[in-house]
Amino acid sequence: MRGERSEVGRALEKVDGFALGLGAESARYWSLHRKRFKWLAEFVYERAEKAEGFRILDVGNSFQTVLLKSLFPYSQVDTLGYYDHRFSAGDGSVHLEMDLNDAYFEDRWPKLGGEGYDLIVFAEVIEHLYTSPEQVLNCLRSLLRKGGRILVQTPNAVALKKRLRLLSGKNPYELIRLDRGNPGHFRELTVRDLRRYAKLCDFEVEGVWMDSNLVDGKRFDRVCDRVSNFLPGPLRGGISMSLRA
Repeated sequence: MRGERSEVGRALEKVDGFALGLGAESARYWSLHRKRFKWLAEFVYERAEKAEGFRILDVGNSFQTVLLKSLFPYSQVDTLGYYDHRFSAGDGSVHLEMDLNDAYFEDRWPKLGGEGYDLIVFAEVIEHLYTSPEQVLNCLRSLLRKGGRILVQTPNAVALKKRLRLLSGKNPYELIRLDRGNPGHFRELTVRDLRRYAKLCDFEVEGVWMDSNLVDGKRFDRVCDRVSNFLPGPLRGGISMSLRA
């Protein structure tokens, strides 16, 4: 794995300092998701067939964009979606501006002038979209090279904490926010849902991983997440799925 632990660890430490420089709210988000970002970085590092020339497209640039560019300084790390200037992949990076909900319209899909991407990182985005995942995944598939991967990460709609809230008579999902730029979650998914969409879009499901890596500030969520790590996967808080074209 080419010294995976030390390389990933050094990249994470760089982003630790970067997050602190963005202020308290951003630093808290990084802290909350750090284990998830670490898993993502290790997943990508293990599967990068070549240190140079490996092409990554990050959907929804955020901390993982900075982390991946730190981990792969000689690779192409491009971004897709709404651009956030705080999380630039640096000089040479290409940003494809797009509202992913417009994947409904095939003529609005990005067009690449050259080869496709080896990997598309689609992390914590799909649940924020109101357009069908089938249309969005088909759009992303058009940007992959043959044999390329999409790594999907999303909350598990049937995690233990959500089941318990529903049993107590509470809706486990937040209301749609007034902020159109950050409306919250429209629809959370299960592993079965994602497998269905993968089949519809002609992807091979290469692997599925379930975890409860988030360290939420609410005591109830923290307890459920810790307990669920000792329970069957479908009760855990997060889904990671690798799709191969």
